[in-house]
Amino acid sequence: MPNLLGQNISKEFELLVRSARTSRDDESLYRIKDLLLSDINWEQFVQMAVKHKVMPLVHTSLNTIAGDAAPQELRETFRSLFQTNAQRHLFLTAELLKILASLEANGITAVPYKGPVLANSVYGNLAMRQGGDLDIIVQLPDILKVKQLLLDLGYKREAELTEAQEIAYFKSKREHTYDFIDYDKKALIEIHWRITPRFSSFIEPKHFWKYLKPYTFAGRTVNSLPLDYWLPILCVHGSRHCWERLGWICDIAELIRRHDIDWDKTISFASSLGCRRMLFLGLFLASELMEIVLPQFVLQQIQAESQISTLANEVGTQLFRPENASAKFMGTTFYHIQARERWQDKAMYLQSFIDWLVHPDKWNWSNSLEA
Repeated sequence: MPNLLGQNISKEFELLVRSARTSRDDESLYRIKDLLLSDINWEQFVQMAVKHKVMPLVHTSLNTIAGDAAPQELRETFRSLFQTNAQRHLFLTAELLKILASLEANGITAVPYKGPVLANSVYGNLAMRQGGDLDIIVQLPDILKVKQLLLDLGYKREAELTEAQEIAYFKSKREHTYDFIDYDKKALIEIHWRITPRFSSFIEPKHFWKYLKPYTFAGRTVNSLPLDYWLPILCVHGSRHCWERLGWICDIAELIRRHDIDWDKTISFASSLGCRRMLFLGLFLASELMEIVLPQFVLQQIQAESQISTLANEVGTQLFRPENASAKFMGTTFYHIQARERWQDKAMYLQSFIDWLVHPDKWNWSNSLEA
């Protein structure tokens, strides 16, 4: 695996990719064992695993495959990180359920997005996904009620907005979350009224609210989407960030590996929302890096999209050569334009890029609040 997505990768990255998989063939098993005996920069390897949000997957793989073959210091480092992550997820789960209960008691329909529920749905184990903040989706008319409930629970807005600024914030095409933080708990809550900024994707709760269904999580019933619908949405999220974290690709791969996907429904849903190409790119990356097996008719549709291989090479630069990607701002812009199949979506992204060039200060709310 010296070359992936058009990039020559280091031994550290090769070991990371191979050990982030939850399923692998004999060749990959032997290669992991060979790499463990090679001259690996272990400090860099651990940093990469944490940065790419695959630390729990790597820890589990190395325990299963390598055993004592991995350096003792490495195993102890990963064990400590894994335990801390598991404890963090238990805390986040309790916090999420408390917030959802408060919203439900006040008649607000909310959907947990990513976080502990995704970890449980996709991996069947909270500890197998690296924790971060909490994301909750609500409809825009409910967001001020959500704000007050979170304030009552002890959360604070990171930046205080006047009523006029708040109205402008919700109307902005570049905003999609209202963020609250509890500094004592070190907990950040992102309340989504869109999946991404409007120029990145126009997906809003109204596009999938009718598909919500109950999901049993940690002994409670919460709202969720069938995984057929989560799949395109997760691909939109990964594409927005140019798939700069391997963990997002692992989520896609494991979702497909562990669950029966209604591919016709999934592709139809993605097409209706203008994110078919983003879906196909996510599937292609999962196939190439995580070695998942896609149905032949899905592969044929992906191969028919000539832009997918070009986009995948752009992702390879972002993923494996971030020091080069940072200097390719225009290249990133072209990536986002190519990732959209509809002309109106290309035009909206291009307009947002032009607006940023002309008025960069308006894209920074901290600056606009001081003005």
